[in-house]
Amino acid sequence: MSTLIKDIVLDAVKLPPDWTEHLAEFAAKKLGVAPAAVTAAEVLAAATDSRRGTPKLLLTIQADVAGIPASPPEEFAAFTPQMPEIPAAVKLDSPLVIGTGPAGIFGAWVLAKAGCRPVIIDRGAPVGQRAEDYRNFIRTRQLDEESNLLIGEGGAGTFSDGKLYTGTKDRRAGWVRHKLVECGAPPEIIWKTRAHVGSDYLQLTAANLRREIENLGGKFLFHTEVTGIKVKNGRFHGVHTASGDFLEAPSLLLAPGLGGRNLLRQLMQQADWELKPFQIGCRIEHPQHLIDRSMYHISRPAALGAAEYHLVSRKYPRHTASFCMCPGGEVVNATAWRNHSISNGMSLFARAGEFANSCLISTFAPGELGSADNVFELIDQLETACFQLGGGDYTLPAQDAAGFLRRELTLKNRKTSAATGITPGRIDEAVPSELFNALESALRDFDHRIPGWIKQGKFIGIESCVSAPVRLLRNRETLESSIAALYPAGEGCGAAGGIISAACDGIRCAEAMLKRFC
Repeated sequence: MSTLIKDIVLDAVKLPPDWTEHLAEFAAKKLGVAPAAVTAAEVLAAATDSRRGTPKLLLTIQADVAGIPASPPEEFAAFTPQMPEIPAAVKLDSPLVIGTGPAGIFGAWVLAKAGCRPVIIDRGAPVGQRAEDYRNFIRTRQLDEESNLLIGEGGAGTFSDGKLYTGTKDRRAGWVRHKLVECGAPPEIIWKTRAHVGSDYLQLTAANLRREIENLGGKFLFHTEVTGIKVKNGRFHGVHTASGDFLEAPSLLLAPGLGGRNLLRQLMQQADWELKPFQIGCRIEHPQHLIDRSMYHISRPAALGAAEYHLVSRKYPRHTASFCMCPGGEVVNATAWRNHSISNGMSLFARAGEFANSCLISTFAPGELGSADNVFELIDQLETACFQLGGGDYTLPAQDAAGFLRRELTLKNRKTSAATGITPGRIDEAVPSELFNALESALRDFDHRIPGWIKQGKFIGIESCVSAPVRLLRNRETLESSIAALYPAGEGCGAAGGIISAACDGIRCAEAMLKRFC
């Protein structure tokens, strides 16, 4: 019978790379029994603690141990994923889902599993073609506005680090991780506290999730842009597409992602909405070895991957934090609009690159800029300024962190992870004064915690697609918007942030939709 073994602390410096093969030994030592008494063991949770001294690995293990009573089931509750709620009989046929990011695709899976035959619409391309279109963009600098790092199957998160850590307490999160593993993601994402999938595996999981939904009766319409919706007597009736077609449907799960900015602005004329806090920032790049040494206090141990950080500065009234940190990753131009540039970060599962990058973001309060139009105008200005500073060919502008502080155009080291390349640019002049002041304070603060942060760091581009500035309002009980049968979900609608929370939100909306049509 299984017992739960918590608080196993291991010296990460002494661990071999294949430490997961030694779980029985760790469990036996913790319990004070002979290794032969442990007949089976698996990791339930693992985290790295390097706050004091050399890094430690903290484990929770489930093991079968002779002579040790089984732990009661309630002790395992925190590690037990919650399956989506799927009614036995549903009177819902061919609902629409807009978007194939985490919210859309996981919501679509639930609808397909219920036998609803959902129709999933995405203006972009399937993930394989999307990856090829990105490579072509790097090669030719000709942007396909319908297929890029922001638009297409899998959503923006497909070409990212694929971080799965989240603040949500929703137990559906565990099920999402298990489903990702079923579709090809590395098994460690189930138990690793700060798990990531990596862009290479995310492309695989996106395609496999689509195939599973198709096998369940779902239908995908790629290269199909929704230009508007039809509302009759306060109820959703269907969508209009750029090709002139009208698709009638009984309900809609709306999950357009941050790339659905134009559609969101159209829907703001029909559905109730509110301004919400949103973030903008600049991506900063450092040598990975600087981060390893600072976080681990030694060279990187064989048992641990590239070090990561999460930094928050509260020294200026406008807090600044690191966001979307990509150890061993690369900086990318994730624009979906011509003559706009948007920096972002991406890494493969191995995180084996020479550089580390993250975005330093600052939060703007609702209404701080006066109106939604002003917010979208600022975002547009930042993206076009970033494009122009880069020379007008999607090269990203860059500026030494020290030069940023001195308000000087300096770029001493042009070696970078950015596939589009970098060129000197006055980022300090392009960002609004509120953001400059926050970044200036944060740079000095972070330099005290990671010596060399300023000297070895450089800003690359401006990051404007961090979060939605607007939230489509929805009923707390039914999750419908002010338009009946329309369910806004995920990041693009202001209802979530990150892969896990967006996926859980899409599942919740699908469950609410099924309940409505039982």
